[in-house]
Amino acid sequence: MTSMAMTVPYVIAWSGEAVPHRLVFVPHRASGGLRLDYPDPLPDDRIDDLLWARVKLNRRGEPMWRLLNSRRQRRCMERHLCQVCGRPAGDLETGRIWWVITETAFRAIGDDGGLTNAPPTCPRCIPESLRWCPQLRKSAAVYTATRAEPGGVLAEVFEPGLSGVALPVGHNEFVGFGEFARHPFVLATQLVVQLSGMRPEPIP
Repeated sequence: MTSMAMTVPYVIAWSGEAVPHRLVFVPHRASGGLRLDYPDPLPDDRIDDLLWARVKLNRRGEPMWRLLNSRRQRRCMERHLCQVCGRPAGDLETGRIWWVITETAFRAIGDDGGLTNAPPTCPRCIPESLRWCPQLRKSAAVYTATRAEPGGVLAEVFEPGLSGVALPVGHNEFVGFGEFARHPFVLATQLVVQLSGMRPEPIP
């Protein structure tokens, strides 16, 4: 895939959007223990008490094809926007949301639902995505879903070292919103949603 062959998808991270930062463990009054934080905390660093990775939104530099911009990925999930063009991925008449499902980014739960960290893809962008993305060509199926509710995050996991230094101990792990004991130790990088009412669809 190259930027000349297709438009760089909306959720892809760019090299100029990286924000170098240091992580530390600091005392947390509410829990009486330690929790992961930035040395210079900002009001929007946390959402629902989870610390999120800092990134810019300038789309400058070179596209980082294997990485997603955390803020744009979260926006697509929360607002049901297409990961390619950034426009709504839901059907105005039926309310169903279009998704391209792959084996590596989906975990089935029940007969018609599951968890995914891949944002939706609108019908206009599905054919191009299937044509150009090597990962989608390996294993992909088109579905629509009736609902997509936040279920957790993918996160980098840390434990406190000497003097509060944050030591990495886990990469890209799923952490559910109800796993409160784990929340002080993670840096969220992607939102995971639970799809329900899934139905296979033909390629638009």
